Amino acid sequence: MPEKILGLDIGGSSVKAVLLSRGFRGGYRVLGYRRIDIPAAGGPAEALETLFADDAFRGAVCVTALHAGMLSFRSIRLPFRDDRRIRQTLAFALEPVIQTPLEEVFIDYTHAGGEGKTEIFAALAPRTLVGERTELLKPYVRETEVIDVSAVSLTLRLTRNKSGPETVLILDIGASDTTAVFVCGKRILHIRHFPFGGETVTRVIATALNRDSAEAEAVKRSGEIPPAAAAAISGVCQRFCNELGNTRTSLLLQGAIAQAPALVLLTGGGSRTPGLDAILTESLSVPVERVDLLAKGDIQIEETPGQSWDPAVMDQALALAARPMVKGSGFNFRQLASEARAGYGEFRERLKKGAIAAVVILILAVVEIGLDDYGARLHLASLKQDITAEFKKSDPNVARIIDPVAQLRGKIAEARKLSAGMGDTTMEVTVLDLLKEISGIAPANLLLTSFSLDGDAIALKGEARNFDAVDAFKKAFANSKYFKTVTIGSTSMMKQGSGVEFDLKVTLKK
Repeated sequence: MPEKILGLDIGGSSVKAVLLSRGFRGGYRVLGYRRIDIPAAGGPAEALETLFADDAFRGAVCVTALHAGMLSFRSIRLPFRDDRRIRQTLAFALEPVIQTPLEEVFIDYTHAGGEGKTEIFAALAPRTLVGERTELLKPYVRETEVIDVSAVSLTLRLTRNKSGPETVLILDIGASDTTAVFVCGKRILHIRHFPFGGETVTRVIATALNRDSAEAEAVKRSGEIPPAAAAAISGVCQRFCNELGNTRTSLLLQGAIAQAPALVLLTGGGSRTPGLDAILTESLSVPVERVDLLAKGDIQIEETPGQSWDPAVMDQALALAARPMVKGSGFNFRQLASEARAGYGEFRERLKKGAIAAVVILILAVVEIGLDDYGARLHLASLKQDITAEFKKSDPNVARIIDPVAQLRGKIAEARKLSAGMGDTTMEVTVLDLLKEISGIAPANLLLTSFSLDGDAIALKGEARNFDAVDAFKKAFANSKYFKTVTIGSTSMMKQGSGVEFDLKVTLKK
């Protein structure tokens, strides 16, 4: 009997479901599909209840995904390729670069390439989020087989027959936000979340035309956009494209991608924003294509009365249903959760045996405690000397050691404040805030090569086309809410090529 798989895409504004039949020879056929508006249903739980009121969708194996905006992602290099060793090492390798305790997240990864050392692209999902999604679906499905990351299954299906090093950017533009996936060949290199979606465009139309949201949405869908609204749409889309361009440039400078994307693939309901294709093409200088999985011909669909297939909205759920159930086909936090529970069962059995052994050891310890008291005191003194020596390695300038643990915690807290840009400044502002502000006011033809923060003073170094560009960059700081004064230090012509090198000294507002 063919296996039935339910692809479930739970977005911010709607639930999309595709029921797929997978035959023994690998053929696919869509048996049914639904899209349910979440606000109209009363919430995600109510939307699912409405969906599964149709018995055709009940009892199937389910594949779903978590929204990329709820997760965090990291890239890291490891000196080996064996999956077992990677899984044993990955959490410890990531611990210094994440703020969430390891016991609160599931970590999965994909290979991002690399020669000599293995490039790893890791995704971190809160365990509570994985548990909530599993419990939400438990009453309706036979089993939640896979919990992936949004847009990943669609990305891998679009690129599964792709060869060569060509980098592609997949944009899943939803109602309230966008997931961008940079992929080269069949390898995911980077995932980024942007607060731009169809509702963003609806709001600017409503403001430009002084209408409510429903009327603005109707104008957007009609395609007949008044000039005032067209200008507003162009402005908000251009800002989104600028953020995409900045992300692309940053990834190129970091070496996360070897070359700029040669193609942009668009999907999601928000991708139908009038004029977005043209703005993306002009801003990123790459061709833009729309995604339609059914057009590839390897998935058949049965006619559903009263419904029409919308690839921009339904392709995400279709890709989840057609996702291969094997490792290496994206991420799977559900599998990690199952392994964690199995590991706990084994741990519980070991704990029982360990308790018996502990009782025996305790009895022996009571007998030996009198004999070992003197040796224990000597050992304690030796440990104190070792602690003092290790402490001085970490802080050679310490004058007096009273409580090593508390003192080191204080040093760590100070270091974390400095790394977050808090230092001795009185502003509630982080380094990321400052970098974003500087990036926003910097001209496109200006390159910053150095950034250093000391208290409330910032030192910037960079390269510009000419002295006028440096002066324009300096003047742009006047409109910032973070910066008080800007002083141009030394400027000089570059030794190679045209342009100038410059130094800026910036002080922060208190």
